Amino acid sequence: MIETRKVSESVRSASPEETRERILTAAREVIGRKGKRGATTREIAEVAGVNEATIFRHFGTKEALLVACAQHFCGYVLLADAAAGLTGDLSEDLLALAQLMFARFEALGDMIRWSLVEQEYEKDIFAETTWRPQLAILAVLTDFMERRIEAGELRGEAEKLALVFLGLVFMHALGHKKFPDSVLHRGEPEAALQFYIDVFLNGVRKS
Repeated sequence: MIETRKVSESVRSASPEETRERILTAAREVIGRKGKRGATTREIAEVAGVNEATIFRHFGTKEALLVACAQHFCGYVLLADAAAGLTGDLSEDLLALAQLMFARFEALGDMIRWSLVEQEYEKDIFAETTWRPQLAILAVLTDFMERRIEAGELRGEAEKLALVFLGLVFMHALGHKKFPDSVLHRGEPEAALQFYIDVFLNGVRKS
């Protein structure tokens, strides 16, 4: 049961940016426990310590808040910034991207699980926008793959390569806690991520 948090003087005097951050953080917490469908603006307001009307003033609708929350926490901006600066060894650069994505997927595991359960509901949430967390991340990876194809380091279609790479890391993040004793999930994740990268770059067929 959540604790109702009264609107304090410090909250009233907070800047719009600070208030927005409080609301997004509260939405993240409530969605993590109840999913997007079960999260109510009333409970999010209580957790954030603001009036419910404040949420609508900042975001307009619950659906818009849910989209903003996904944008804020999915980490695609951090990934894009990192990818743009990676121009070194291909295997090392892929590992850096994989580690960033794995850490983000791990941190948002509860939201991801709810997202998989609530696929039909999310179709309505995102019906009026072409933005999706997975598409934003895929776009970053596609751009990275395209640059390495142009440099002669990779071959194939950039988006397909990005989808395979994203799928490998996403699968490992989801299976890490569910199958902790499997040969791929024992020990530190870096070893498994490096294995995926080796397979991604070199395949497994004996030459």
